Amino acid sequence: MIRNIVFDLGRVLLSWEPYRYMLRTFPKHVADEMNEKIFESKDFWLMDKGLMNEERLWQKKMEELPHLKEYILHMKKAVIGLLVPIEKNVRLLPKLKEKGFKLYVLSNFSERHFEMVYKKYDFFKFFDGMIISSHVKLAKPEKEIFLELIRRYGIAPQESVFIDDKLENVNVARELGFRTIHVTDQTDLEEELRKVLGDWDRTEEVSQK
Repeated sequence: MIRNIVFDLGRVLLSWEPYRYMLRTFPKHVADEMNEKIFESKDFWLMDKGLMNEERLWQKKMEELPHLKEYILHMKKAVIGLLVPIEKNVRLLPKLKEKGFKLYVLSNFSERHFEMVYKKYDFFKFFDGMIISSHVKLAKPEKEIFLELIRRYGIAPQESVFIDDKLENVNVARELGFRTIHVTDQTDLEEELRKVLGDWDRTEEVSQK
């Protein structure tokens, strides 16, 4: 029986589309270079992992890409505004909670950005626990961050569903025994959860055990 549902944040519960925003706002060649050299870079992952602070990331990128300085300064200010709830998915949280599921977050997120969204949005109250990469100095797709979730909250992967937008993260979770949902632009999360969980009404059993 599934007892736990583990959510990624970006592109699952919070919109995170910096490349699309840059395509609308900047020339395409600028958006392409910014996306490759900043948002898809190892440095951005290191920031999410808590090994580089946000200020240092932006400063480093301005030093490396001086021809893009004005665009980098723009994105430095813009990114927090891109992190907004995906309402149709967030609305599932209280429904799942009512049915007795334990809800968790396992997400790559920089310390500053996470602090800002945590204070801003009240849907975090539905979670029984959270593992944020910058807090534990581990990051997906490293297996260790999944093991930290399992250890800290005593969850059994075989009784858990893991939801993420990145296939490499989904694959690691699957190797560890989680049921998984890979979220894409076409995914109806409620529909996919129903495929995994079946009739949610039966889950009243979960809270009684």
